[in-house]
Amino acid sequence: MADRSYSDRTIRLVTAAPIAVLVAGVGVQVSLTAASNSNPTSALTTFVLMCCYLPMCGYHAWSAAHLRRPRHGGWTLAAMTVIIAAGVPLVGSGWQLTFAHLLASTVIVLRRPWAIVAGCVLVGALVPIDLLVNPNPNPFWTILVVVQRGAAVLVPTWFAGALRELHAAREELAGQAVLRERIRIDRELAHTVGESLDKIARRGEAAAAQAGTDPDGALRELRALVDGSRRALAAARRLVRSYHRVSLRTELDTAMDLLSAAGVPARLVLPDKDLPRYADGEVRKALRAAVDCLLRDGSTGTSVITLCASGGRLRVGVEVSR
Repeated sequence: MADRSYSDRTIRLVTAAPIAVLVAGVGVQVSLTAASNSNPTSALTTFVLMCCYLPMCGYHAWSAAHLRRPRHGGWTLAAMTVIIAAGVPLVGSGWQLTFAHLLASTVIVLRRPWAIVAGCVLVGALVPIDLLVNPNPNPFWTILVVVQRGAAVLVPTWFAGALRELHAAREELAGQAVLRERIRIDRELAHTVGESLDKIARRGEAAAAQAGTDPDGALRELRALVDGSRRALAAARRLVRSYHRVSLRTELDTAMDLLSAAGVPARLVLPDKDLPRYADGEVRKALRAAVDCLLRDGSTGTSVITLCASGGRLRVGVEVSR
């Protein structure tokens, strides 16, 4: 439960990062406009225009971070385009840098390959705009800054979406593991306790049928019924104790499925002799720590998880081949 709350808190913080970048961009842009324009109304115009379009850009980033398509994304993108285009003659020098927000929203709202085409057109349009409004034009520097600012919004947005996908994959794999374990438990119950209960029921019916005609036979059936009941009770107790232990094969399958879902290439090496049926606490802890380390590392090499028997106990080792 603590790990899950920590993961949820991390996702919320990462999701808020692009919004924080947009909010901080207001002060930065107003300061740049005030420094590059002698007209004091330019800074006020910049502030007003940014307050008009930034909520739409923030909504686009928030939707993408939550793995959703923005509702009315086309209309809000068109409104952003009109507002930002209107700011070119109204503000002048420095306003061309706000095209970074339009670039980020374009990449989020439009589907590929249209997002790539529109993004290239937008970047290309910065050349004549910079030559028009900048007293000391430097289109290459302007394009570099716009792309950098757009990436400052897009990267945490995509990262938040990737974290949500990974979190959903972990939840799904955990659910599948629980389902597999329930199926196994149901199968074992049907094979052991279920069969014993069927025998007890048949012997009880036989004893009842013989009670009036064959007392000795009924007594034998009752004694067999008592013995069968005791064996069924013992089997049930063994099963209940076994449910407190986790199958080692289940732990290994879940770990490999999780790495596969996260796109981490991994291979499992098992010892030559048969594996124990259940995993003790140390093995489970070491295996989960190894998986968490591989997920955080994000290495492109193939990870090899090795289980080796040493001194009658299992050891978990991890190697990454570059």
